[in-house]
Amino acid sequence: MGEITDGGLYENFQQDYGPVGSLRFEEARDNFIISSAGYAVASLLLQPKDRHNGNLLFDNKGRLVHIDFGFILETSPGGNMRFESAQFKLSHEMTQLLDPSGGMKSETWSRFVSLCVKGYLAARRHMDGIINTVLLMKDSGLPCFSRGDPIGNLRKRFHPEMSEREAANFMIKTCLDAYNKWTTAGYDLIQYIQQGIEK
Repeated sequence: MGEITDGGLYENFQQDYGPVGSLRFEEARDNFIISSAGYAVASLLLQPKDRHNGNLLFDNKGRLVHIDFGFILETSPGGNMRFESAQFKLSHEMTQLLDPSGGMKSETWSRFVSLCVKGYLAARRHMDGIINTVLLMKDSGLPCFSRGDPIGNLRKRFHPEMSEREAANFMIKTCLDAYNKWTTAGYDLIQYIQQGIEK
């Protein structure tokens, strides 16, 4: 996403897949929605940071692909400033594809949020297996285990105390909070100024 192009993500999808409403464009948009929802749930739970546009790629089907997981769980860039306060990145450029209406009332936005809720509820059912897998790496010496309580905080992000309905509402609120969050735009601006990564 950080590559210099003639337009934004929405324009790039039209250039690569055809006009809005065409079969290829809508298939690519749907792949973007599905992959973005999976990423949103994984990001909420595992907390990858440094999510500037240079760390977000797309495959030839329109799916979002993340790279560079150097900051995860309890670590973040800049001496752990935790500037990226959204649970997952959902920049203006991304919302143009997810929510063309711009008012969080489109069918595509509803589909994205619904997939996020379904994914979060499914992940909660596998909470112990996920936590135990992460726990296997606790003594690895990786920086993400060197501060705070990464396993305890991971467990908290599953919200095991919540009912299914409460957890679904929590995920909906998390999606709304991430939508064009100012700290996401601010982090992209910092990366552009410091590293020349397009926002």
